[in-house]
Amino acid sequence: MIDKHISDVPARIWEEGRPPKLRIWEAEFNVASWIKVMGATGEVSLLMRYDDESGEHDCLIDRSSVTGESSNLMSGLVRMRFTGKVGRVQVLVRLSDPSMRFQVDELFVQRRGNALRREDKLISNY
Repeated sequence: MIDKHISDVPARIWEEGRPPKLRIWEAEFNVASWIKVMGATGEVSLLMRYDDESGEHDCLIDRSSVTGESSNLMSGLVRMRFTGKVGRVQVLVRLSDPSMRFQVDELFVQRRGNALRREDKLISNY
């Protein structure tokens, strides 16, 4: 399995609504992406990875099997539990075959319960 970085999630998205005095807090995010995969057959997964005081964590958003060149709408709801200071939040694609290539056409990350704003669209035609 090969992990490829797509984008860092801006703090304005994942910090929004954070309880100010809690050391441990949770948030849910809607994530959606169009990912075009080519070059090999196998499995592709969309993940969010974050670092906090308790270590590095991966959250699976969606996964799909690909049998040829195709575009996949990958989406899901992910719950993240943060402890203390958060270092980074990223979106990644995991490819099962090193010869797979990918292109991200759209990527949205939105805190659940918040209205989708123009600035929640992280990548367009990447």
